[in-house]
Amino acid sequence: MQVLIASLEKLGLAKSEALVYIDILQNPVSNGSQITSRINIPKPSVYLALDKLYQKGVINLIPGKSKQYIAQDPVVALEQLRKDYNASIDNTLQEIKNLNHRQSYDEFIHVQGYTNFSTQLLAMINNSQKELYLHGNLDLNLFRTELEKASSRGVRIINYSFGAKYDYSFLSENFHDDKLTSENFRLLMVADYQECLMAEGASNQDYLAIYTRNMFQVGLIAENIHNAIYWLKLYQQNPGFTYPCRLETLAEKDIHPSGYVI
Repeated sequence: MQVLIASLEKLGLAKSEALVYIDILQNPVSNGSQITSRINIPKPSVYLALDKLYQKGVINLIPGKSKQYIAQDPVVALEQLRKDYNASIDNTLQEIKNLNHRQSYDEFIHVQGYTNFSTQLLAMINNSQKELYLHGNLDLNLFRTELEKASSRGVRIINYSFGAKYDYSFLSENFHDDKLTSENFRLLMVADYQECLMAEGASNQDYLAIYTRNMFQVGLIAENIHNAIYWLKLYQQNPGFTYPCRLETLAEKDIHPSGYVI
């Protein structure tokens, strides 16, 4: 019962409306007094709920000296609730857009967990209009549909992966390095040179990402990805090339859990 009440609330019914509606489903042809005697809600709240449910098309009124109510066909009722719910979302979204005007969002937003990470990643892919840069051992197969759609609307997708190798036609530029890799994950991503995402993790619980539209940080991540590709192409075109300028720093000696190394 609690699950049904929660579901009806998500569709826009107040808790009192959900309780009254469920009672009418269980006891067809009931009036306000009868409903009040069966559920633990004050009588004025019951009558208010009846009026709301009738206005929403969820119940029907049987005329007479004592108003009696019967539930609308559930398929018809829920379809009406769905229509009202979707219309409310559309209207709310438009109002928010009118207020928001695409703020700059210079803040650094911490994103915890795989679900939240993938939601942010998909939003960046779906909102991209010009370019996407990807660098890491992200499993592109998980986001293939969204990347294909982005490519089909003219987004240029530049990917530099290490570990797994991809040969998708939607990749405008595709680079691969056989660096040692593991189940650990690392990703740098830039969308339209306006926003970036940095992420790492070993499991759903350990995923941690940072998202920002701060242009200084966006520029740094974009520069990092470009330089990584430049060096990769240099090594590929000159197999005997030796790194002439190592600084023997901590950064050079560090091996990321994903297997990536400078």
